[in-house]
Amino acid sequence: MLRYTALFATLFANIVPALAEEPSLGPVIEDYGPTYAIDERDVALPEDLVYKVVFDVAADPAPGTVNRNLVSVARYLNMHARHGLPVDAMKLAVVVHGKATNNLVKSGNNPNLELIAQLQKAGVEFYVCGQSMAYAGISRNQLADGMQVALSAMTMLTILQSDSYVLLPWGAQ
Repeated sequence: MLRYTALFATLFANIVPALAEEPSLGPVIEDYGPTYAIDERDVALPEDLVYKVVFDVAADPAPGTVNRNLVSVARYLNMHARHGLPVDAMKLAVVVHGKATNNLVKSGNNPNLELIAQLQKAGVEFYVCGQSMAYAGISRNQLADGMQVALSAMTMLTILQSDSYVLLPWGAQ
């Protein structure tokens, strides 16, 4: 019996991944943010809702890699657009502080700049913690284009949440 159980487990482990759908990119951010189609869901996307979301990003990835928390913003856009939500129904903001502030510096070898540009083109607003900039010695002219400097991340998160933005703190580590 144990031999059949092991055989079944081996067959199942090899067949199920082959049947699973691969995630796809787009339709908003073509190069980042893969998502899966969820066609059989119990909760519909409200059509009259403006999705106001602020992403709290503080974690810094390993040098030379794209910040996975910025990729999550692309996933959010792609996932919802893929399932019929118009891009203009999503008001997304990213508040960057702590070590993640380094991800916004314009330099030739910053792998985050391309993703940031695509997110901005899709209407995502970026806010940078002025306190984190001062601590790290980063000046405004070192930041990627379109960055908005706030007094602090705490201040910007308070302002946005007071304006009905929902906080997604996944990147605040």
